[in-house]
Amino acid sequence: MSCIRIDINSVDNEISIYNNGRGIPVVIHKEEKLYVPSLIFGHLLTSSNYNDTEKKVVGGRNGYGAKLCNIFSTMFKIETSSREYNNLFTQVWKDNMKVTEEPIIRQAKGEDFTR
Repeated sequence: MSCIRIDINSVDNEISIYNNGRGIPVVIHKEEKLYVPSLIFGHLLTSSNYNDTEKKVVGGRNGYGAKLCNIFSTMFKIETSSREYNNLFTQVWKDNMKVTEEPIIRQAKGEDFTR
């Protein structure tokens, strides 16, 4: 990852966070039967950090931070592009996660990013 960008638009009341790190795999989770980005950003307690049988010290990667942002947002949109899977994943939640739109997956060729 060589770029992290935070844009604040006070006119439209929007905050956008972008990074060009490795894209999130756009695949269906074997056990949960949902796309991995949907689990990461739209479901609580889905991080591997919650395995109580392992002792480890970790930071919060895909833990509560983004999910809490989603919970407290009137509109939350995730886009992630995965060069490995050649897909662009887009999903929107509205009204503090009361409304979940179906994810849109498009074929994409380009750089990895998550926004």
